[in-house]
Amino acid sequence: MATAHRRVGTFGTATSDPVGPAAGENDENRATLALPVTIRPATQADLPTLEWYGLHTPHREIIASAFRLQERGDGSMLLADVNGYPVGQICIDFLRKRPSGRATLWALRVFPPFRGLGIGVRLVRAAEREVVRRAVPFAELGVDRDNAGVLPFYERLGYEHCGRERGQFLYHTPEGRLVRVAIDQWLLHKRLSGGRPSEERRAEGSTPAALAPGGNRDLKLAGD
Repeated sequence: MATAHRRVGTFGTATSDPVGPAAGENDENRATLALPVTIRPATQADLPTLEWYGLHTPHREIIASAFRLQERGDGSMLLADVNGYPVGQICIDFLRKRPSGRATLWALRVFPPFRGLGIGVRLVRAAEREVVRRAVPFAELGVDRDNAGVLPFYERLGYEHCGRERGQFLYHTPEGRLVRVAIDQWLLHKRLSGGRPSEERRAEGSTPAALAPGGNRDLKLAGD
């Protein structure tokens, strides 16, 4: 979505490449911006903004369902907030696999101009803290079998393969069209504790290449 090339430095900063005057010249149009990020629960007022200027408008029903799960106490919807705008999200479903002691992480996505800054890692870590707070032993997520490029990201965070899942889910677009999405994915899980695993420390500065690819996958499962 952003057309300018960017050099990524420390978390929360991005420096635009020079445009016009040669590098090294005094250019008053260049600046480095610090962007404080707050991880917080979603509110009702966030739901329209989470459509991201139409990018996820077809998924309005899924976004609303995730929020209702949070309101019932059976889920969490965590946002990465920059200046009041939700630039990232992750959802947790505590209900679906409660009998097996697992919480499902899903719908991890980062707004395109803010990718590569470590926001995805921080969202996963915040979700894990919420799972620990609920005293659920395992966090589990799914990665589409045609989206294997994200596997190293989760593996660096300590997730291990634990199976495979097939099926489908349904949702309606705002126009009322029924959409069927097939699921064929690897399952990964991680036993959680109150500590901070070394895998997370190593991955904190990593730059995953595909946290939130476009299309319908964003709103299926965390690794999609």
